[in-house]
Amino acid sequence: MQTDVFLAVLALSVVAAVAAIYLLAVNRSRPGAAPLLVAQFGELWWLGCYIGELLAQTPSVMLAFARVQQVGVVVIPLAWTVFVFEYTGRGHHVTRRRLTGLAVVPAVALSGSLLAYERTIRVGITVASTDGLSALAGTYGPLYWLFAVYTWLLVTGSAILLAEFVVEGRSLYRGRALVLLTAGFVPVGTNFLETLHLIGDDVFRMTPLTFAVSAGLAALAVVEFDMFRRAPVPSHLASETAMTATDDPTFVLDGERTVVDCNPAALDLVGMTRSTLLGTPARAVPNLADVDADSAGSTVTVESDVGQTYYDVQVASIDDSDHVFGSVVTFRDVTDRRERKRQLRALNEVLRATIQEEVSAVGGAVHGEVLTGATEGGLPSALAMSDRAGELASMLDEEAESPVDIVPIIHEEIDAAREWEPDVSFVLEASLGEWAYCNGLFEPVFRVSLRHAARRSLLGDTEPVVGVSVTAGPDAVTVSVSDAGPPLTDRQRSVLCDGAEPQPADREDMSRWLVNWGAEQAGGIVTVGTDGDHTSLELTFPRTDCE
Repeated sequence: MQTDVFLAVLALSVVAAVAAIYLLAVNRSRPGAAPLLVAQFGELWWLGCYIGELLAQTPSVMLAFARVQQVGVVVIPLAWTVFVFEYTGRGHHVTRRRLTGLAVVPAVALSGSLLAYERTIRVGITVASTDGLSALAGTYGPLYWLFAVYTWLLVTGSAILLAEFVVEGRSLYRGRALVLLTAGFVPVGTNFLETLHLIGDDVFRMTPLTFAVSAGLAALAVVEFDMFRRAPVPSHLASETAMTATDDPTFVLDGERTVVDCNPAALDLVGMTRSTLLGTPARAVPNLADVDADSAGSTVTVESDVGQTYYDVQVASIDDSDHVFGSVVTFRDVTDRRERKRQLRALNEVLRATIQEEVSAVGGAVHGEVLTGATEGGLPSALAMSDRAGELASMLDEEAESPVDIVPIIHEEIDAAREWEPDVSFVLEASLGEWAYCNGLFEPVFRVSLRHAARRSLLGDTEPVVGVSVTAGPDAVTVSVSDAGPPLTDRQRSVLCDGAEPQPADREDMSRWLVNWGAEQAGGIVTVGTDGDHTSLELTFPRTDCE
């Protein structure tokens, strides 16, 4: 009866190992699946050779099975260790050199088993029989003890990494971590007790029976916990990735304000290599020297070859309930945010000036101020301001940035400009085809530019003419609007090309600013050139798909 139960459990171990091998083979491309698959093959080989030894009829056949049994035995601890490292996100530590070093003991044990089993693995071999089954018996040899201690230490040490998910108490991973820890420790713990002769005997060995538990738990982890498709994210890997991925320069300081970690953006900020920066006191690091706990929320300016960059400084303590271990200093780039605020201030000035001038002009008319300066100056000025507000509203419209075909727009705007300013001649030179799509902001930007040029042309000494030329490239379209008006001053050029602060009371200055703002929002650029007595305003917009 005892033999039947024992053989039934052995058969169950084989079935469990085969099932685990199948599930692991399906997921073999996942991190950790390949080494765990090798470990399961090792267990299956061990089981097959042990069953062969039990069923063998002669001592020589038993010895042959015992020798080759070690092929499966020696791969299990190393394969298990590699699995743990890969599964816990530490696969980069498994280098060829380290694997070679760890494989020395298994290689020595396997060589001893194949070449001198009777002197290195089992000494004083005899045949033991129990309840109709026979197996080899004898004292454990030196290589057996060497490999046994190696296995116990290696499996136990690597399993500590799995315990991370249990100790941290993250319920999402705790169940699978406990299952995998049990799968690793049951065979090792049983082998330890069996080696010390605390359980089992020479025939009914307990370690192979535990493979049913080990393989069954591995299969449970794959099926029930979906251990490979929902692989755990280790805290150290998540922290390292978050640190590296962020674009904001980030420094980690210890309690003595020494830099102990940083991300690539931080290296770019201070212009140092990682090996040089780590271990350097904060007081010796550029841009970090004056930052302390009181600096949180302050803004610092960093000069570079490309200009000024503004950073908001954030300081967070690394602490628990009782101690402060250090701090994390983050420099958040707010250059774009400052620029947007500046643009919003300018937009507010546009609206404020528009409203004030319209109210003043209309108010004067309402109160009977029908003098020439009021009727022929104030109200037209109000209408001009209204046009400017309309252009601003069109640029802020949600649909403004939808792609548009600029070919009909150019023709329509020129026709409209001729009606709007009949004293100005408009000349178009274009090499456009049937279509050229750009950001929808092209339309209001081109309209403001065209009318700005028309007003300027009326101030010149020659016949008022506005020239429009279009050059369409594969990636961008450049529209040039030229006039013979007075040369632009440096400040006017700065408003037009760089978006400098405009003068709200100056209608033309506000028009120049709107051209720059609209082009910038569309990803385009504005440049100013001269051709003899003519000033040329060039609008370059990237081409887009029609959808």
